[in-house]
Amino acid sequence: MTIPVPSFEPGTIEAVARAVGDLYTGTELTQLLADARLPDPFGEGTTKWRRLDASLRQKQNEKGDGRAVIGLIHAAMTPDRTLSRRAQAAVARDELTQALSLSGFQVNEKGRVVTAKRATTDSEAAARSTRLRNFLAERGAHDEVLRHCRAELPRDDYYEAVFEAIKGLGDRLRRLSGLDLDGSKLVQQALGGKTPTIRLNVLSTETQRNEQRGIALLAEGLFAAFRNPSAHEPKIKWQMSEQDALDVLGTASMVHRRLDSAVRAS
Repeated sequence: MTIPVPSFEPGTIEAVARAVGDLYTGTELTQLLADARLPDPFGEGTTKWRRLDASLRQKQNEKGDGRAVIGLIHAAMTPDRTLSRRAQAAVARDELTQALSLSGFQVNEKGRVVTAKRATTDSEAAARSTRLRNFLAERGAHDEVLRHCRAELPRDDYYEAVFEAIKGLGDRLRRLSGLDLDGSKLVQQALGGKTPTIRLNVLSTETQRNEQRGIALLAEGLFAAFRNPSAHEPKIKWQMSEQDALDVLGTASMVHRRLDSAVRAS
């Protein structure tokens, strides 16, 4: 970087060391440190993040600035190194951005450190997370899913992201059907039965009717499993992992795609 890089706080250096350490093997780190022209005071056999932490601290103390930290990130996150581990690199990039945000930096898609608005609190730093959004984009999530959980995604708030996405599916079903219902009753009247209000196809064959029933059951399951419990349980009791959120939002996207070509019964 051509701009001055002040020394980083110990907590930031540790977070960078942990993120990069999780991405590579000990042998790979040996080459990485050599490429970044960083010392290796502990060597292989030491816990990876501690090895990187010691290296960065030593170099930063010698130079009196944070260029060593930036140099390690550039070497670690270059696309030719991360190509074979794209999913893990996305996680590392996200963690690095959160850590660096407290110093006014972030890591872009090319693996380069660039300036950003400085975060002043740990909550604000956590809000820089874009991992869930990136994973959804790679999976081809439907625009309706992203639109209704946009505010929650940057916080990696899986509970709220799923809750808002399922609410958004209900809103779309109401718009398409004209029904003033919610939850299972909405799905059953809009998509279910022999004469559904919203038709995904012409329903002239058994296969087409099975498709209609299947999508109706998927939609009803989403409401039953994720809309109703989260509406009645305290948030602290309703835990959701990142992988579960991705799967649920992917299912919601599939339902939305079927709705894209649906027609309202006359």
